[in-house]
Amino acid sequence: MAPGKDGFQYLRVYQLLQNKIQQGIVKPGEKLPTEKELQNEYQVSRDTIRKALGKLEQEGYLHRKAAVGTFVKQTKSDYELTHMKSFSEQMHSRGIQPSSELERIELRSNIKPYIQDSLKLSEHEKCYCISRTRKGDGIPMAYETAYIPYKLCPDIQRYLDDQASLYEIYENIYHLELGYGTIYLEAELPAPKLQEKLNISKDSPVLFMKCLTRLKDDTPLYYVECSYIGDKYFFSATIPRS
Repeated sequence: MAPGKDGFQYLRVYQLLQNKIQQGIVKPGEKLPTEKELQNEYQVSRDTIRKALGKLEQEGYLHRKAAVGTFVKQTKSDYELTHMKSFSEQMHSRGIQPSSELERIELRSNIKPYIQDSLKLSEHEKCYCISRTRKGDGIPMAYETAYIPYKLCPDIQRYLDDQASLYEIYENIYHLELGYGTIYLEAELPAPKLQEKLNISKDSPVLFMKCLTRLKDDTPLYYVECSYIGDKYFFSATIPRS
């Protein structure tokens, strides 16, 4: 049996919205108009709009947040655990423009004991504490706090802005040779501050990472704690059998 008028209508709306998403007219992470606004735009019933949105959601184009709205789904970024890559390098490799919202840069001596031990700092040695919201195409992806010994990167605040990559600063400004990083990962629910910074709900899981990175001579360079939005990232590794 051929589809009725309503069937053709919902498929027409589905195809028009699908084309907008595929052509980048509506971008990943962008909120769609309300059902009422879509009704007015396409001159169809609410049921037709809901059928079209339901099909797009089922096919992975959209995701809905209760009491918030319907959003174009962001393709998950692969954080490869087999290579050391900066956030900026990860984003550029996917054709995404990286940026940061810099919250604070502090030079401190009173850091948490386990971070002080990880960086092998004496009691009164100073350390930079840098907190940033990391973004891809202007959309929050992660929130990080990095701890960097002053003795290795003095006056690093002079080189930090919303477009800065710490890896580029280490290598190109201070001429440091990065060696390897040790990473610890766990899934958790976001605290209220993180919900605000990443624009996520209290029920949206995050991937919490701790990483200590060393220079080639084994000197600890920086310690970072970073929370990645769970539905925008997955972590992968190639592991040989020893």
